[in-house]
Amino acid sequence: MTASRYRADLAAIAAERFADGHIDRRSFLAALGTLGVVPLLVSGPAKAAAQEIVVVNFGGDAVPAWGKAWGEPFSKDSGIKVTVLGAEPTPGAIKAMIDSGNVVWDCTDADGFYLPILSKQGLIQPYDYTKVDKAKVRPEFTFEYGCAAYMYSTVNAFSLEKTGGKTPNGFKDYLNFKDFPGKRAIYKWLVGSLEAVLIGSGVEPDKLYPLDVKKAFAIIKDNRDQFLLWGGGAESQQLFRDGEVAMGPIWCTRASVLDRDSGGKITWTWDHGIVAPGVLPVLVKNPAGAAVFDFIASTQTPARQVELLKLLGNGPANPAASASLTPELQKIDCGYEPNFKRQIPIDSAWYAENYDTVQNDFLDLMAG
Repeated sequence: MTASRYRADLAAIAAERFADGHIDRRSFLAALGTLGVVPLLVSGPAKAAAQEIVVVNFGGDAVPAWGKAWGEPFSKDSGIKVTVLGAEPTPGAIKAMIDSGNVVWDCTDADGFYLPILSKQGLIQPYDYTKVDKAKVRPEFTFEYGCAAYMYSTVNAFSLEKTGGKTPNGFKDYLNFKDFPGKRAIYKWLVGSLEAVLIGSGVEPDKLYPLDVKKAFAIIKDNRDQFLLWGGGAESQQLFRDGEVAMGPIWCTRASVLDRDSGGKITWTWDHGIVAPGVLPVLVKNPAGAAVFDFIASTQTPARQVELLKLLGNGPANPAASASLTPELQKIDCGYEPNFKRQIPIDSAWYAENYDTVQNDFLDLMAG
């Protein structure tokens, strides 16, 4: 899913910064621990003990979760152990576990549009909002079965050398090949791709959802030779570094790296960025019971969310965290109010209903 690819890419950024000397080994390892990319070996099934919370994250074959940012502080506060496991907590895997009657996970990492898929199958619990504070999450990303734990965004990056020094009007200039000649980057795994095409064709942001897939596909087909696919963050970055594209939707974390490394020659605009939540759905019959909601509530602490942003660019879900940032961090935070209001919250319900089918059709279209 999109969020898992995004987090794996954050780890890749950390590795690149370590390799080129921008961060030291200690900071590198701390960053990996925060994202959950340190391999974890587990022999046999992981059984949650009493007073233990088991959290599962994506990110490769086997990775731990956010121990540094969230697990350790919660354990220090509560005395409850947080065990973080690496797995692939897809809806299919969650269903298989619950159907087996041997539930060993408490909560998992997911895109926001997982929630309707999981809840319709009776696989997750409604959130206990007497513990988790709705006031600490934007209303756009607060749902019956979960709320944002962090945010990420897909924004329009552009090369000032390619645009003649002009800043495009967000995605409204995405298809403006006359004033902004050059090829366009487009995301292989869909989120932000159709939005960019539709806004570029004249669809107003407040009329964007539900996405007009037929219209977007027709435009892509007519201009297919103008688009270059990217499937991972490093690939998107290289398209710009090599001068292959003039603009296109990429993750804001990669856009900020390009801006830093190019001295502002390759940068981005927050206008029409597609901002999305990462959530922590709680499984039915979870071993830790209601204590998992205490853990989730603790992740809302501003300092813990800011730490993620400092390390690798995850946007805080709690607006209070964004409000406390330095100007340097405000610039890269998709949730900072002046940045957020220029963006478009993703329609999680539409993606839940349509993602799989549209994704497959999109790949077929791009393959010709």
